[in-house]
Amino acid sequence: MDKLAYKNAVNKVFMAVLITAILGVLASIFSAFIATSAALDMTQAILMGTSMPFTGLLSVLILPLLVVAANIYYVVCLGHLAKAVHENDVPAVKKLRTAMILSVISSIIGLCIFLVILSGSLTAIATMGAVIGIACAVLSIIAYIFTLIAYSKLKASETFPGKDGAKLLFIGAIIALCCGVLGAIPFLGVIGGIGVIAAMVLNIIGWLKIKNSEVEETAAAE
Repeated sequence: MDKLAYKNAVNKVFMAVLITAILGVLASIFSAFIATSAALDMTQAILMGTSMPFTGLLSVLILPLLVVAANIYYVVCLGHLAKAVHENDVPAVKKLRTAMILSVISSIIGLCIFLVILSGSLTAIATMGAVIGIACAVLSIIAYIFTLIAYSKLKASETFPGKDGAKLLFIGAIIALCCGVLGAIPFLGVIGGIGVIAAMVLNIIGWLKIKNSEVEETAAAE
């Protein structure tokens, strides 16, 4: 592989991971301290026919749009990485890119709830909210499966320079998947939240190890 091209691509992926993590932290903080009051304010605005409060717009539209933008950047960076890795590792990186594309689609579908809210119908919000939630959940599950397969192949690869980092990414993905299950169980949300933080840290450290891994100059993938 082209050492310079690989390093540039991995650096971009690492930056995308950092941006995504920062947005995730901001979204979590917002969810913990503001989202409840924002939901109440938005419900009141719908009932009274007044304009949407800024906190509601931040919760339903602005932060999700930033997440979509970060994920799109992540997809682009993974596309560059797929062109820079050894040909044996191209399928795994492309599978990871597909997983991120599914995440982007899930995020865009999630944004549709904003259009439903603008309709002002609480019945429509409840019904479409459930439909949108199910669609996003299905896409997220498929994306997780693709992610696990991709990381599994990379950590076992003889040609991928960052195998140790890929092992951490694989563990982090498993933890994130378990947290998603725990989060749906009453009274276990706190455990799930701790797991999400652990998964995020492993994701950052994993890509950092990949970023700092030694690279041998070999033939680049077509």
